[in-house]
Amino acid sequence: MRKLLHLLAFFWGVVAFRFTARDGTHVLFREPSPRDAAQLMKFINAFVTEKRSGILINERVGLDEEKAWLRGVLADIRKRKGVMLLVDVDGEIMGNCDINRLPWKSSHVANLGIALSREIRGKGVGETLMTKTIELARKRMRGLEMLHIKAFAYNEKALALYRRFGFVEVGRVPRANKEGKEYHDDVLMVKNL
Repeated sequence: MRKLLHLLAFFWGVVAFRFTARDGTHVLFREPSPRDAAQLMKFINAFVTEKRSGILINERVGLDEEKAWLRGVLADIRKRKGVMLLVDVDGEIMGNCDINRLPWKSSHVANLGIALSREIRGKGVGETLMTKTIELARKRMRGLEMLHIKAFAYNEKALALYRRFGFVEVGRVPRANKEGKEYHDDVLMVKNL
């Protein structure tokens, strides 16, 4: 797989970075491919049962749905409307970060999203993943001036990470999310590039 990644990076410009987490876990940050649909489905479905996961998804997705979503992601990457890096640990996807340009009069702005499996959190992976994804967006997405991100108000670790990256809170949407019988605010943050 490593040789394949090096060949892809050389011939087609596919991005891949190696990283060692604080606990010694070897991580590969790489762009997605059509072959990742099943792993991405497994990754996102793991959040459905995690209480206070910080992710909007609350029902499992099927493989056909995941393949269709991935086709759209890959099309946006080709059109320079978005970037995405996956966290690959020994062939298992354990995270992702994506930046997607908004349309029309907001095309100078993009949304940033990040998700990490519980097993990989707190090891420095998220910070490096965000750094590499923002670098990639700056390189590929010409005219990008601002990033938006939103988080559940209870997700203090994520909010602290975003603040370290220079995101500032610009507002809240009260009771924007409901988990069971609990409501949670969305915290809206922006970063000028």
